[in-house]
Amino acid sequence: MERTIVRLSCLAALLFAACNSPMQNKQEQQQHDSANAPVNTPSTTEVKSVQLDTTWGDYRIAAISKGNSTMRDLILAVGSKKDTTQADTTIERDVKGQLRNMMLADLDGNGKPEVYFYMLSEGTGQFGKIYGFDLTGKVARISTYSLDTMQQAAYRGQDTFFIKGKTLVRSFPAYRENDPDALTANVRGMIEYRLKKENDTLRLIPAK
Repeated sequence: MERTIVRLSCLAALLFAACNSPMQNKQEQQQHDSANAPVNTPSTTEVKSVQLDTTWGDYRIAAISKGNSTMRDLILAVGSKKDTTQADTTIERDVKGQLRNMMLADLDGNGKPEVYFYMLSEGTGQFGKIYGFDLTGKVARISTYSLDTMQQAAYRGQDTFFIKGKTLVRSFPAYRENDPDALTANVRGMIEYRLKKENDTLRLIPAK
């Protein structure tokens, strides 16, 4: 998977502006929708872009997910609330799933935030994926190998993610053993992940 990190003033300014530019009226909204209507082809379907923007202390964080059904990119800009023209911009190529939420937390307790993007696959499975970035100094990717390779007999997707204290929590309906189509009544599986530094890499691993 290709990832690019640049310090690019124009891209950051455009990204911050895009996340804060609502349509002025209904007519403009209709013109915008018409001009940006998805175009179906035999191999790809355009997917509506998702824009998110938030702050944490002196940080300002903006993100856009855009692309089509076969290739989608996630663009992250991290800057200061005092200056929206300068930011570290990260482009994560070929992300999997649709962007559902952006969560900020300080799971390692160093006083600096991390940003976690909660993605869901299309269709009924809704398999979840997390893209995480450490904002301490230079923006750096957090390894989510443990989440991506999670295997449980009761797991069939339909993920939900949220932050609980110093952990990231994955919740999902728990299915009966040897019965892939029947949910266990009122039972949800739940796995908590903590942030651990191994050598120079931050990793989300199951909490014990």
